[in-house]
Amino acid sequence: MSVQVECRGEALQSAAPMLTKVIETLLARTAERDPDLDLEDLELIVVAEDYTLALAQLSGGEAVGGEGVVRAIHREESVTMLLDGRHMSAALAGDAEAVAAFVHLFHRELCRIHDARVRLGRAEGLAALLDCEFDRQLLPIAESMWAEYFSTRRSVWSLPASSDLMLNHLADLNDAFPPSMQEEIALHLAANDLDALFARSLGRITHLLQTIAHCQGYLAGLGRPLSQLSPELEQMLVKGFLAEAWPQTGEVLDQLYRGEARSAEALYAALLPQIQTVFAALGQRIRRAEDGGVWLDPIPMFGVTPMQ
Repeated sequence: MSVQVECRGEALQSAAPMLTKVIETLLARTAERDPDLDLEDLELIVVAEDYTLALAQLSGGEAVGGEGVVRAIHREESVTMLLDGRHMSAALAGDAEAVAAFVHLFHRELCRIHDARVRLGRAEGLAALLDCEFDRQLLPIAESMWAEYFSTRRSVWSLPASSDLMLNHLADLNDAFPPSMQEEIALHLAANDLDALFARSLGRITHLLQTIAHCQGYLAGLGRPLSQLSPELEQMLVKGFLAEAWPQTGEVLDQLYRGEARSAEALYAALLPQIQTVFAALGQRIRRAEDGGVWLDPIPMFGVTPMQ
């Protein structure tokens, strides 16, 4: 595997040899530790002082959604990875935890590139999904869940010591979501605006499902159940609104990881029931309307138990 490293920006030029050496070393060690990781299409790694500008240049347009510190730009025949040079320099100049966090960030993006290239071209029915409003809205959730799960599980050996913080974040979401979502439902029902309710809920539930997928990938990669790492959180989930979705989502993601069917359609078909389960657990039943739109039935609830 031969990957070119390019440092962009005047402030990075003096450190360019060191940054290049670090990246080359990380690539070599990752390939040694995970020889099945397919990075054949990765041709260029750009370390940029101005991340947003470089993203716009590499993607051929304005850098919409240019926040972040790492991004893979996929083309038909090749992949370019973009790294925020300021973030990388600060991490390498920091303590051991900061360095470990950067190493994992880099490793995780390599895993995402591997998965994206493996799935490239496996989207025969994708056009039909994108032609339906319901599927067009929910497909990105399934894909983001899978990306989070796969990259976390595959890169578990490089996780820094603070990686279990996402379990703490899941505990916070488990406490906060039921009352806040019920407040949203009440407000939007009063305004008779279910479209706005769905739009408002979509981003929040996407974040929740990504967090669930990350935690499930973390546990699967470690090969340890939640009961060993955090019995308190396990009891919270068992007794809370995720009692059904938490174990089922883990099982579905594990089956996908062990199988070969990883097209966008296959991922979506497998994960859609879990997405709908979480919406329903938070007071919103969603389904595909006859015209292909999103049909939403709000469920007034006390706590986490639907009113009868």
